[in-house]
Amino acid sequence: MSLSIESTDGNVLARFEKNSKEEVRVSVDTFHGRQIINLRVFYRDGEEWKHGKQGIALSVDRFKDLADAVLQVGAYLKTHGIL
Repeated sequence: MSLSIESTDGNVLARFEKNSKEEVRVSVDTFHGRQIINLRVFYRDGEEWKHGKQGIALSVDRFKDLADAVLQVGAYLKTHGIL
């Protein structure tokens, strides 16, 4: 599973495969006039990608909390020999 960083695909900044039929896309979007970090699952419908209901949207002021949580998960996985 590799992470792809993008800067030219609209507001999608990163994407990675969730499984053979789905991918996770990370973007910074505007919702009701506020900037949000959007992590959304997309699925393939024929040749077209569509966004699913799964995902999370956080205010950009929660970025540090999200980054800290990801680092904690990484430390846990490393400590328990999972990574």
